[in-house]
Order: sequence, then C-alpha cells, then structure tokens
Amino acid sequence: MELKLDWTEEQLGPDGRFVSTAKPDSDFWTVWREKKAQVKQAGYSVRKIDGAWVVSRHRDNNQAIAESQAVDADIEIPAPEGLSYLPYQKAGIAYAVQRQATLIGDEMGLGKTIQAIGVINATAPKTVLVVCPASLKINWKNEMTKWLVADRDIQIVNGGGEQIPENPDVVIINYDVLSKHQTAINSRTWDLVVMDEAHYIKNPKAKRTAIAVGIKADRKVVLTGTPITNRPIELQPIAGYLDPVNFGNFFKFGLRYAGAYRDRFGWNFSGASNLNELQRNLRQSFMIRRKKDEVLKELPSKVRQIIVLPNTEYGDEMQREFDSMADAVAETSTAEIEFERMSGVRHDTALAKVGDVVEHVSAIDHQVVVMAHHKDVVEGIKRGLESVGKRVVTLTGDCNQAHRQNSVETFQAGEADVFIGTIGAAGVGITLTSASHVVFAELDWVPGNVSQAEDRCHRIGQKNSVLVQHLVVDGSIDARLAQTLVNKQRVLDKSLDNVVIDEPIALEDIALDVQAAEKTFTRKNKQPKALPKADVVRIQDFVVTVANNCDGAVEEDGSGFNQVDTDFGKAIAYLDSWSPAIQHAAKKMVRKYKRQIIAAGLAKEYEEVYG
Repeated sequence: MELKLDWTEEQLGPDGRFVSTAKPDSDFWTVWREKKAQVKQAGYSVRKIDGAWVVSRHRDNNQAIAESQAVDADIEIPAPEGLSYLPYQKAGIAYAVQRQATLIGDEMGLGKTIQAIGVINATAPKTVLVVCPASLKINWKNEMTKWLVADRDIQIVNGGGEQIPENPDVVIINYDVLSKHQTAINSRTWDLVVMDEAHYIKNPKAKRTAIAVGIKADRKVVLTGTPITNRPIELQPIAGYLDPVNFGNFFKFGLRYAGAYRDRFGWNFSGASNLNELQRNLRQSFMIRRKKDEVLKELPSKVRQIIVLPNTEYGDEMQREFDSMADAVAETSTAEIEFERMSGVRHDTALAKVGDVVEHVSAIDHQVVVMAHHKDVVEGIKRGLESVGKRVVTLTGDCNQAHRQNSVETFQAGEADVFIGTIGAAGVGITLTSASHVVFAELDWVPGNVSQAEDRCHRIGQKNSVLVQHLVVDGSIDARLAQTLVNKQRVLDKSLDNVVIDEPIALEDIALDVQAAEKTFTRKNKQPKALPKADVVRIQDFVVTVANNCDGAVEEDGSGFNQVDTDFGKAIAYLDSWSPAIQHAAKKMVRKYKRQIIAAGLAKEYEEVYG
C-alpha cells in the first residue's frame, strides 16, 4: 500500500516508537475510508494535534512488539560493586530508558523493583517519587540503599502530618496518603515517578486513582505483575496515564476492550473484547512483559491442584446465611448486595472447613504457606495447627510493619513450620521461597490476587517445584468460584500475553454468575419473622453510622469497616422500609462493629438490641 505523503524526518516519539508525520491530503482520506483497517495494520494512525489532522507512521510495529518481549540488551547500566542485573532486567531497564512512559508488567518474582532502580542509575534523575502500598515502603528504601550507585537522601512519608520536602531527592509514599499531600505532589513536575503495584489504581472513581494519574513527571515507570487483576477495564486508568492519546478516554476504552453495553442499571464494563488487539497495542505503546518460563529457565515449575472436600457438614450453615440474604438481594436489586450475599456464604463456608484445613496442613511434613481471606479464618487455622504442635506465624491486614517483617524473616529462617496470611496482606511484597507448598483455605474473587499470592513462593530464589493446592467444598460457592477464576484468568492471559483461546468466551463466563451460584443451594420455603419495630429503628441508626463513617478497609481490623459491609450498608441505609430479610441481614452485619457503634455514642441503643 503506497500513500504519497511528504514525511518529516523520523523521530523517537514519547512512547518510544519511531514515527514520522505528515498532514493528510485528499488522496490519503480516500484510502483511509476504503481500507481503514489495512492502513492501521500497516502502522498508520490519524490524530488531531493542535486543531490539525496529522498522519503518523510507525516505523515498525513488529519491532515494537519484539522490544516488549526482549530478554537481553547490549547496554551498560551502572550497578553497585558486587551486584549485577540479570539479562532480562537489563532489557527492561533499556526499554524504560528509551521511553517517557513505561509499564514493566513482568510476572511476579522477576525483580521489577530492581529494574526501576536501574532506570534511576541509568538516567540520574534529580527528583524521584515512588508510590507504593504502605507495606512496601521500607522494602523500597532497603532496595534503593542496596542498588543505587549514587548517594541519595531517601525519605519515607508515612502520614498527613509529615511534609513533602521542598527540594526532594527521593520520596517514598503510599497510595492511601496521597490525598493528604495532593497539593505538594501534584503542583510540581518530578523527574521520575515510579508507581509500584499499580493495580492499586484500577478504580477510576477512587480518589487515590485521580491523584495518582494527576502526578506530572518527565519520565513515568509503572510496575505491576498483574496489570489486569479481574477485568480489562481495570487497565484503563494506568494505560490512560501512560498514553493519554490512545487510552485516555475511559468510555472509548470500555467500548473497545470491555465489551461495554447498556443494561437497566446503566453502562456495564465487566466484559472483554478485542483482546488480541489490546495486547498488541499495549506492547506497541508502553508495555514490556516477560513471563518466568521465558527468562528463568532454571526456575522450577508450578503445579496447581484442586482438592475437593465432602459437602457433609456445611449445608445447614450455608443455608442459614443464604436464607438471611436472599430476599434482601432480590428486593434491592443492587450488585453490591449480590456481592454481599455471596461473601456471607463464602465466609461461613470458610469457617466451617477450618477443621479440614487444619487436618490437611498438619499432615504436611515440610514448610507450607496457607492463604485465606478472612482474619477469623486465619486465627482458627492458627489455633488448630498450634494445638497439634506446629510452629505458626501469621500476617493479616492489621499487622504493623515490624510484625510483618518478623513473620517473614522467622519463616524464611526455617524457624516456623507454617506461614498463614490473608491474601490481601500477604499476597504482595514479600518473599517466602523457603516453602514450595501453598495451600489456599479460601479463594479470592479476583484471579490476579490469587496469582500474586501464589508467587510469594514461586519467584527468584525458589529451588523446588511449587505445589499450589486449593481446598474447595463440593457443591459450594467454593466450587463455583474456582470455576469462575479459571474463566477469568483465561481472559486476562489473552489480554496480556500471546495466548490462544480455543473457543470464544461469553460474558457470563467472565463475571461472577450470581444466578448460577444461587442454584448451588436449595432454599427453604420460609420467611424470617420481622424484628420489633423499635429494634429496627435502632438498627437503621447503626447502619447509617456505618455508612457515614466507613473507610472500606480490606481487613476487619477493629478500627474500620470492610468494603463488603461498606457497600451493603450504603445500599440499604436510606431505604424507606426494610423487609424482614433485610432487617436480619443488617442486624447480623452491625453486630461485628460493636466497638465502632458504641464509640459513635449509641451504646445504650446497642445494648437494648443486642443485650
């Protein structure tokens, strides 16, 4: 295909691709209309710049894709004496050095932190801002101290009371306190910003996302082994930040890659579409991503097993929970309460199978990592294993940094037999390679979270094949969730990697199919009795308190409200009337937050309802 245009000299564009540009003439527009798809496939694009249409021609799309998969680079990168980068890490650093915006999307355990520090060593920026989860701030400082070739003043910002220095060198801050320093951070242009575990900004409506994508920097390096944790739409805030021209429009992204459609509740972006195109465009624009089996040939394999537990002891307990939530869900017709109902059933299932988990783990004669979702499930497993003589360390969302570090170091030193952690708290930022056996007592709704947790063991330093076991209850929500996770993971693989899916994937296979999950259980034909009117009024006051004071914490840590309860409370707080089913569901939820309710000045009212 020949397009007669007067091209300017080829230049390296801000996204790292070599481009040449020209103004389109009538002949170009004729070809564009007739053969638009072919023209785009050939590397041409048309965009409006400063009010004028401009044609860009990428020198070689295939070359850009090859660069995004590079496993070595012929480049010298400064490193401290005695330390060296692995070949694929050098390639990642070289890739980022050539671009103003980069996503290093390597699988977990491949050393993305080291690559980001390598970019600092190679480019010597004067001001660096590192944004990461709170649990990783100390690790970032330690790694920088170890790997930086030049002395740097590294400052960790922990809360709102601390100030961002006027002339910063390296500042490390966590996502949750960005809002307290928004003016100081967003009022300047940093030489380099690094965002670690960037899937933390997947929600475009979240305040921390808005602040994070508002950070101005001459060079941006974003790190995450799971750019998409659940659905393709979650990638848009990151992609839009790195390439606002091609990915900056949320709605356009959703229509193209999330199979967006309108239902009675509005626009639904939970699907997936054009995944091969999405993967190609990401690699052509800003993403370098390598998988372990591509760059660490010596890394042992990872094997997954599903162990099915008999459904002989759990039916009644799950049934009671299901009955209490079902009508509430049906009457409000909100996705949040659907999620709440399923979460409640899942929680009861997990608690009921603690004994089976203890029995299974106690028979393992080597170090093992156990992952769960709920704090009380972690505590139950811990007590059970300690009763049979196992040495146990734990890590949950309410653990401080010192506890976190001590649990990891104790386990890695071989001084504990079992490491038990919640997926949210222990699934990122730690290394547990002394174990090669991972047992999931509970699953997570999000496949990316499960992968992150698995790879605490399956990473650099692991010498043995890693066995991952998922314990699920036959015929329960466990089984349904396991199936759903498999379907979701297939979609995510296709979005990011060159994975061929043999058959098409329907939307109902991507999102949690609540109706199908409902069929797992057999409801009893009974209606709960209404609570006393006075109790209902007081419970409504409690729920309003929850809705107005919640923080959406990941863990039920005694100081905040978990996200599920937050969503449920807000959904029902201001309904004109509650059915008996909603009354009972609300009463059960509020009981968990006795301390917070009493602190809000409702002690007398609480005692009158709960005794």
